[in-house]
Amino acid sequence: MSVAVLVPWRPDGGPRQAVWACVRARWEAAHPSWEIVTGACPDGPWSKGAAVADALRQTTADVLIVADADVWSVGTPFAVEEIRTGRARWAMPHQLVRRLTPEATESVLAGAAMFGQPTQEIHPGTPGGGLVVLARDVLEGVPLDPAFTGWGQEDQAWALALDTLAGPMWRGNCDLFHLWHPPAPRRSRAVGSAESLARYRRYQAASGQVRQMRALVAEFCPTPLEGSPMTYRYRNANTGDEVEYRHRNARLEMLPNWTRIAAPQPVKAPEPKTPKPPAQDPPSSGPPQEPSARDSKAAWVEYATSRAQDSDEAAEIAALTKAELIDRYGSKEA
Repeated sequence: MSVAVLVPWRPDGGPRQAVWACVRARWEAAHPSWEIVTGACPDGPWSKGAAVADALRQTTADVLIVADADVWSVGTPFAVEEIRTGRARWAMPHQLVRRLTPEATESVLAGAAMFGQPTQEIHPGTPGGGLVVLARDVLEGVPLDPAFTGWGQEDQAWALALDTLAGPMWRGNCDLFHLWHPPAPRRSRAVGSAESLARYRRYQAASGQVRQMRALVAEFCPTPLEGSPMTYRYRNANTGDEVEYRHRNARLEMLPNWTRIAAPQPVKAPEPKTPKPPAQDPPSSGPPQEPSARDSKAAWVEYATSRAQDSDEAAEIAALTKAELIDRYGSKEA
């Protein structure tokens, strides 16, 4: 699968330009097969969303890295692999952001390594900010909102939309290095402008609500993602059993015999040549029926999960043997 780095960019003829030249050289040296695309927005107030959209139009790559021009993370290939294998639909390689001092940035521009350089600040990375890796259909269906202008809230709003329509983010444990440059004008460190804050409030209100979020994204995207979030799917290497969860299962990820795998992708059925007769019985929408003792452990896991009283009980189910599942959740009759 092809990979492209999309960089929202507007030249300033000064420090930002020197920083981008340094970062671009690192992309080219570390990942020579990845395409690098800079996107611009129209004259006037800066719009990161418009610039990313411009970059997207210039590439046909399958995996897309939306990266600010002033950041770098050695963990990016791990995030790309999560998207490439289908284990995630959007990902960020970093936990912490290390903001280098002006002097440290000058050293890096002169050829020094980023690791070990003095920092102005170290803080958790904002979801949706700095560097995000996505599948192409996700970026096309959940783009950055171009209505956010200047600096502030566009990244946070994007993360809420992605989480609602594309599912949970995969996040790596590497650092993101931020090279120093003069900060953009803004109302404060937390708020870009009153207009951006008001628009962000709309994303907060739609968070977790697929219909509302799709309507909001449809204001600037003609084909918003349908909102079928991926799940976390695991396979037991010993038994071959597979289980699925809406969120990451920390316990299974710690066990050596369980491996996270890509969820099966829906396959569009071919158009029938002749009309099919109507089904006699509508599909059941109720909970799964109790399996028989001959059924697989996976069937018992699904049934037991539907009977679990809380998340703690659900988390324990996958570790039980089939016999234990039947004993705990099977019918006591007969």
